Amino acid sequence: MTPIAYNISSYLLRYLNRLEATRQQIILYPLSQKRELGLQFEATIERVHFGLALTDNPIHTDKIKAVLENQIIFALQKDNHTTDLLQNAILRYKQSLDYIKREWYLSTQSITVDTLIHLYSLTGDTQIPLPIKELQDIVNYLHASVDNPFTQAALAKLQLRRLFPESAHTELFSTMSCYLFLYQSGMDCRGLLVLEKLWSQERKLFNGYYATAIAKPNVTSWLEYFVKTVCAQLEMTYQSFIQSQTKREEKKIGELNERQKVIMTLLDDPQAIITNRTIQKIFHISPITASRDLTKLTMLGLLIQQGKGRSVRYTRI
Repeated sequence: MTPIAYNISSYLLRYLNRLEATRQQIILYPLSQKRELGLQFEATIERVHFGLALTDNPIHTDKIKAVLENQIIFALQKDNHTTDLLQNAILRYKQSLDYIKREWYLSTQSITVDTLIHLYSLTGDTQIPLPIKELQDIVNYLHASVDNPFTQAALAKLQLRRLFPESAHTELFSTMSCYLFLYQSGMDCRGLLVLEKLWSQERKLFNGYYATAIAKPNVTSWLEYFVKTVCAQLEMTYQSFIQSQTKREEKKIGELNERQKVIMTLLDDPQAIITNRTIQKIFHISPITASRDLTKLTMLGLLIQQGKGRSVRYTRI
């Protein structure tokens, strides 16, 4: 293994803290199960799309979506072999991600050379001989480099990408290795982390930082770039939550009467709570009318009910 060095610079530390703050926001953001599953599916499509683009095999997202939506049909076919190279590439990428998610999310097992060998076989040609000793050195190094799961993943990407000749398989394998270490640490960010997105969109910049890390023994700049891009992608994801929520609220608020709209403005403060009795007093309405208002707002997903019986109160989602 090529010797490397790095330091936790103030720049790197700032982005690590910013990344963690955004990750916590994503984890705590209220999402319905249906919406969360939908977002995870969209993230998988983006992973495949941008990941394959990094291997110079760009596939339109519509094609990826169509293939992933028909996985059950493909699984039921007696002969799973297909001459559709694009379909094979999509399914290989997805199956590699599935293996990591299924076997390694928050796993207490140690990642070993055998783990990497299996992952390598999932991502491409199994006929290429693997440098076992060098792989073992990298595994040992990565287990000793546990400053932070994201810096560990960045080092995995770098070390495994430089170990093999440059190829589509090498790119795919090194990316999956990032996810492997992140999933083991529970850093999947609700399945919404898309490492490949900014790497693909900023291909020249990505290759430039990688080339610099290969040429110099100090790889601090690579770690800074890696963490910064992960942070940027997660911040975009969180902002999409806010914007989407705002659009949905605007649409739903259009369905409300004037009194119900006023109730929503009374709850602009995220800490504010309101009760049936409070609404009765403010609007001089009956308990039944107040209950109908609160039920409608809750059914539209604008309010959340807390407590039971006389202690029921409502807050804005």
